[in-house]
Amino acid sequence: MNRMRAAAVVCASALSASIALPSVAKEATMRVRIGDLNLNSDAGAAKALDRIRGASTRFCRFNSGPLYRAQEARCRHEVSYKAVRQLDAPVVTALYEARTSGALLARR
Repeated sequence: MNRMRAAAVVCASALSASIALPSVAKEATMRVRIGDLNLNSDAGAAKALDRIRGASTRFCRFNSGPLYRAQEARCRHEVSYKAVRQLDAPVVTALYEARTSGALLARR
């Protein structure tokens, strides 16, 4: 089981999430390095989410200006959600849901 989990972490070390950008017809890839983290610990899960958040901010930077803020926020949410789902690490998923549940409820 530990070998399978280790293999999953190695495979997940290059998370990719794709999203169609407004002015680009092809897909792009967001990579997040997590191979050095213990995803079964709270600290490792928090660090993974911090890295996902940082990568999503860089990935979703379209242009500067207020017209793009809503698109960028939506993009960050979508690629972060896809990355957490693809990672499939229970502690990371639980922490992600705890961090985003207030934001999701506020939108309703």
